[in-house]
Amino acid sequence: MTDLEKLIEIAIKSEIVAAENYRKAADMINIYLLKDKFRFLEKEEIGHRKALETLFKRKFPDREITLPDISNMPFPEFEVNEEMELPEIIEKAMEAEKYAMDFYREMEGKLEGDEEKAMARYLASMEESHYHLLKSELEIVHNFELYDEIHAMMHVGP
Repeated sequence: MTDLEKLIEIAIKSEIVAAENYRKAADMINIYLLKDKFRFLEKEEIGHRKALETLFKRKFPDREITLPDISNMPFPEFEVNEEMELPEIIEKAMEAEKYAMDFYREMEGKLEGDEEKAMARYLASMEESHYHLLKSELEIVHNFELYDEIHAMMHVGP
């Protein structure tokens, strides 16, 4: 197994875990637009996984993808659960997105083709945009004390 093969498998696993966590967060949240944002992020991570699987098949056509065990992942631990408060969910998600962004930037340096490097840059950019989306929600949570107590349509305009 090459380092690149291992990196891509780690990235695929991280995207699967991220999608699962965003799905869990969306299921737990009653705030209409935040629920939509978590569902959007879930779909984004699923798309990233598919792109990475395509890259793996292109680079290693004769090999099967072998996903690492979660304990072998070099990513910060993040699993959404019922005991977590909204700020903690968002903060942990932001930490994971930042790490993913850095991971893809590092991965770009290990890729050879321009198209593959562009995909790694794109994924890094997408993870950075996810980070900023979450950061703006966290700022609202901290600055609007009734954020999670207002009715479900609080973000919908006039």
